Amino acid sequence: MTKPVQDRNISSSFAKGLAVLAVFDAATPSMTLAEIARRTNQDRATARRGALTLVQAGYLRQQGRMLSLTPRVLALAGGFLQANQFGRRVQPVLNQHGRRLDAELSLAILDQGRVLLLAQSTTERGPVTYGFTAGAHIPLVHTSLGRMLLACLPQEEAAELLQHAEVPRHTEQSILDREAILQQVAEARSCGYCITDSEFEPGIVGYAVALSRPGKTPVVLGSSAPSGLTPNHHREELLQGLQVCAAELRQTNAVDDL
Repeated sequence: MTKPVQDRNISSSFAKGLAVLAVFDAATPSMTLAEIARRTNQDRATARRGALTLVQAGYLRQQGRMLSLTPRVLALAGGFLQANQFGRRVQPVLNQHGRRLDAELSLAILDQGRVLLLAQSTTERGPVTYGFTAGAHIPLVHTSLGRMLLACLPQEEAAELLQHAEVPRHTEQSILDREAILQQVAEARSCGYCITDSEFEPGIVGYAVALSRPGKTPVVLGSSAPSGLTPNHHREELLQGLQVCAAELRQTNAVDDL
């Protein structure tokens, strides 16, 4: 079998090192070299070279056999946030509307088949929090943010992405049939918003609206609230508030070039 021609402009060693950084998450904050090699599909020697290079560069720390991320990785994200002026153009708007709605608002984008949180409002009395922060990944299929991101894509592209996505059962209410999920994505595309009820977390209703303009990288805005505290009028108020916040963020042009 003929091997694919490698692009000479691409450093495979650098790419493998980035893969090492990417395997750490909340479920696995520290790992051995053997675990890193297995999760990155790299041989032990390659994973070892990449990990020890990152230790020397200050992005990983080693304690005995275990390796974990250091705070230095935040500088990489900080460069992106500063370049796109999130602190000046995005965060104040999220905070203002989060306070007015008494809710935590989240900005999200698609990243390799998952939802990546870009920013969140900071509120003193937000009624619900999953403990996620900017930079965290959350599931695509059973969250309102994920379904709204799928709705921002053409139906054929959304169907292709959904076909290869994991569809786990987070709760008893999690929809497992891909055709039924795709139908809800189509409905979200038509009405401009998405609501999920207890599909990711029991008793939690998720809300999301599109933020990005047509033809741009899909970006969505969302929030969540306990189902027992969200009568119909509050749901309408929260959705309207998200739409107003999204319109204001759209005017800043902060997400147009993501």
